Amino acid sequence: MKTIKHLTILLLLLVSTSTISQTLNKGFVKYEMISDDEDMAMIGAITMINYFDENQSAVEINMMGGLMITKVYTKYSNPNDLIMTMDAMGQKYEITEIKDKDATGNAFGQLDNIESVKYDKKDTKEISGYKCHKAEIKYSDGKTAVFYITNKINQKAMQNPNQKVQLEGYPLEMEITSEEGIVKIIATEVSKNLPSGSFIVPSGFEKVTMEEFQQKMGG
Repeated sequence: MKTIKHLTILLLLLVSTSTISQTLNKGFVKYEMISDDEDMAMIGAITMINYFDENQSAVEINMMGGLMITKVYTKYSNPNDLIMTMDAMGQKYEITEIKDKDATGNAFGQLDNIESVKYDKKDTKEISGYKCHKAEIKYSDGKTAVFYITNKINQKAMQNPNQKVQLEGYPLEMEITSEEGIVKIIATEVSKNLPSGSFIVPSGFEKVTMEEFQQKMGG
């Protein structure tokens, strides 16, 4: 249960990464995630899909061959009003009242926490058919990251004018280093086709607050 709790918090961090920078107009980006974290290694293959249109996004993480599926729904007009659903081997929860510290407190992509971004347009690679260039990121809390971003995808700015640093591109590869270890996320597919029902919160889930959910997952 504690492993599930750990991965839930990680998902919220990744949601921040995928939504507070810039997004495509409509479609989805599918990622594969690997980590040297022991808990995550036990889970096996992890995929993440970021669905989005001009008004909202939904980030889904699939683990353990579909035995555990978690999804976070966000409206751009109110990005702090998150809804998260989790189906973990038959245990189904709809989690609301997610506090800022849970959603973005130490988020990998939280631009408020970025100290600097250094771009290297000579360091390029092709990812899922898009030419990307390197962005080295330093965070005020000691984390570092290397992103490969593209400016060739149609973007909708998700910029906060109060943010001191803006990420100039959409990330298709992210490698984040912290005291907890290294997480690497690589896009394997980019599509302009948005599946129907991508933003519909399913029924039949037990509604709990984040605090209640964490208690159920082991404190």
